[in-house]
Amino acid sequence: MRSLTAVALVLGSAAAAVIAPIWTYAISLSLFGLPHVLVELRYVDERFAARIPRNLIIGLICGLTGIVMIRAFGLLGAGSSGERITLELVFGGCLVACVLPLLRHAKIAPLAIAVIGGLMFGVAYAPITTLVTMALLHNLTPVGFLAERLHGTERRRAMAICTIVFGIIPAAILLLPASTMMLTGPLTVGHLEDHISSFVPPALLGTSIADRLFAAAAFLQCMHYAVVMHVLPRLSGGTETTASVISWPKHRLFTAAVVTIGLLMTIGFIANFRSARSVYSMFAAVHAWIEIPVLLLACAVLPRKTAPQPLVT
Repeated sequence: MRSLTAVALVLGSAAAAVIAPIWTYAISLSLFGLPHVLVELRYVDERFAARIPRNLIIGLICGLTGIVMIRAFGLLGAGSSGERITLELVFGGCLVACVLPLLRHAKIAPLAIAVIGGLMFGVAYAPITTLVTMALLHNLTPVGFLAERLHGTERRRAMAICTIVFGIIPAAILLLPASTMMLTGPLTVGHLEDHISSFVPPALLGTSIADRLFAAAAFLQCMHYAVVMHVLPRLSGGTETTASVISWPKHRLFTAAVVTIGLLMTIGFIANFRSARSVYSMFAAVHAWIEIPVLLLACAVLPRKTAPQPLVT
């Protein structure tokens, strides 16, 4: 039954993204955007905090604080969007640089250096394109968390499923015609053109692939939310939770809090989608940027504190 439900969710989300990408993007963001951020932050804290040196955690928190402040300046209209994006990318590069000392003997160190180089190249030549590209790639991060958590047959099975869900289906969406898409969203959302730049780089805006790329991104956003909220919590826990940075409430209370906060945020999205999205972006920035250094560390040097848990489907 669970497998059938999962297949229905994947295919239903794909169909919705193809037919009404702006509806899929707006409704999934309104309902699950902030809740999934909270769930993922708890997972990252419980899974990795005990295995990361405290001085590094402090450095990461400082970098994330800088990024949140930049997003807050955006709410106040301080500075131009280009200046804020440039500063955010610089802070993001600093986050990755923080973990370089722990990666110096790891095979993945060149990748970390390439990430920093890519961010700095983006700062110099194409800040908007760089940030939009990262927003697209961010939807793939659950694959990295599953690869880190699972082992053996469970990992191979999960990666095979992820290849289909996060690779083949989005690629198929890119090949479909866009002429039948619903381009206007519900309530205060507006037209697809008002939001397409969230996932489509400036060079592709106005091209024949732009709408389909947004549709693929809307589908990936749904899958990102599904894995973070449904799968990762069942793989969390263990002895590593005793040294988490935040003292999280018990799971029932946490779930109730997430649902309540999610409902309040949904009301905000209904009232004014654009303003609510700007507020949400501050929280989203924290979980999106912390994923990069954490996944680099996880793939390279972090010792495992708990025995692997099976992925139940």
